Amino acid sequence: MKTSQLLKTATTMAALTTLTISNVHAQSDGGFSEDQLDNVRSTPGTVVSGNKKLKLTLSGQVNRGILSYDDGDDSGSIFVDNDNSSTRIRLLSETPDQGGVRFGTNIELQFESNSTASVDQENQHNVGPNSFTERKLEAYGDFAGIGRLTLGQGDTSSNGTSEQDLSGTGVIGYSGVADLASGLKFRDSDGILTDIDIGSVFSNLDGLSRDDRLRYDTPDVNGLKGSVSLIADERWDVSASYSLDLGIIKARTALAYADVGEDLDNRINGSFSLLHDSGFSLTFAAGRDDRDDRDPQFAYTKFGYQASWTSLGKTALSVDFYNGEDISIKNDESTSVGFQLVQNLNSLGAELYAGIRNYELDLAGSTAADLDDVLATLIGARVKF
Repeated sequence: MKTSQLLKTATTMAALTTLTISNVHAQSDGGFSEDQLDNVRSTPGTVVSGNKKLKLTLSGQVNRGILSYDDGDDSGSIFVDNDNSSTRIRLLSETPDQGGVRFGTNIELQFESNSTASVDQENQHNVGPNSFTERKLEAYGDFAGIGRLTLGQGDTSSNGTSEQDLSGTGVIGYSGVADLASGLKFRDSDGILTDIDIGSVFSNLDGLSRDDRLRYDTPDVNGLKGSVSLIADERWDVSASYSLDLGIIKARTALAYADVGEDLDNRINGSFSLLHDSGFSLTFAAGRDDRDDRDPQFAYTKFGYQASWTSLGKTALSVDFYNGEDISIKNDESTSVGFQLVQNLNSLGAELYAGIRNYELDLAGSTAADLDDVLATLIGARVKF
């Protein structure tokens, strides 16, 4: 399926869903009456759940951009999907609350044509799978006063704990600095393209990502939540997060521990972000692995500012700094500096963005120790529906 076909499909589905919502009104408990559903089902051009007991919600986003690069010997531009926040579609279903109990499902698929995670200097078009790939395929139950239990493919408890960010520029830059151009490769001092790509030497050690797991989340107690998940191969992780909103200042923080096994014994990582009502923000993230052969670690800092300078929506600016050690091999050092700009278009549910980032890698003691920096720029737009 081509990108244009995906856009047409998403637009059509969004329009159908809007028509459905305009014809259906939820009851106070979040469900629909039998008469309402029967009326909708008999109306052409509407989309509803196949199960009368469930409320169906369709959402998603399209995120496309132009990636430009200069690797010290060559430069160019590539049309891409932004892997910071990929093009995707989502179907959520949920039952009405019945005595403090609610069940639901989540299907979230992404379709990345020419992802920034895959394209490089030698492969610039038709890169990646020409199909949807899984992000989340899960079922859950919410139990008042007890928490949520989730089974299936989705976020492990530690996923996202390195990525708390209130700067407003996460669509183009966050602690996962590689995502802007992770497929691009470094050149050596002779101008020869190596097999070392950005994604393999820059990491924010963000927990155990998404996986098939059994996960439990505690109820929210004054902004404090806990979570634990069990994953295949005797892996497990645990996390805690805290959210604070005092009006004048907002704060988000998360901390996680993961028992991975094999050559990676364990991982600890976390992040926090502060946003003042003046528009200034500060974000920090760090993590460390305990491996048999080395101890990868990283630290990340971002300074941001956002304000409503126009009637279009908030404008967000930020600058960030990343440093990693032993990420790929022992004694390597990866550093990156980036600048981000995001303009919100409130009336369209969209964001225009631009980011520029420099990647520097030092492989001490390696025959490929002298590598040229890679300078990458990404401009684009994300539209949510």
